[in-house]
Order: sequence, then structure tokens, then C-alpha cells
Amino acid sequence: MSENCSRTLDRSWRKSRIAARILLRHEAGKTTTRDVRLAELLAADKGVTSRLIDQAIHGIRGRAYRLANERRPAA
Repeated sequence: MSENCSRTLDRSWRKSRIAARILLRHEAGKTTTRDVRLAELLAADKGVTSRLIDQAIHGIRGRAYRLANERRPAA
């Protein structure tokens, strides 16, 4: 893969993670005007796909689940 292509994918992945965090904040009812503005910009970006956003959401939720289970006291 060329360096230019990998740089573009990295940007898209980062933007998708930001979009996923905004969606999770929206579900929690904690959106700000800045979040809405960013969401509009990210929605117009062709590199930010629903597939990447879904992967990011699952990654964020999965990490929270793993951390919660690690902190549980042993029986």
C-alpha cells in the first residue's frame, strides 16, 4: 500500500472514531453544539463511512466492557 493511501485511511479511521464518540454522547444525551457542528462536517466527509463508525463504536464499547470486567473483585 502506498504511503499516501495509508495516510488517507488513517485520517478516515481517526475521523470515524470521533464520529463514533459523538454518537455515543448523543445516546447518553450529552451532546454539545460543538459536537453537532463536528458531526455535520464528518457526515459530509466521504472517507467517514458507516462501516468505520460501526467498527469504532464496537471498539469503544468493547474496551469499556473489558475494563469493567478487569476491575470486578475476584470471588
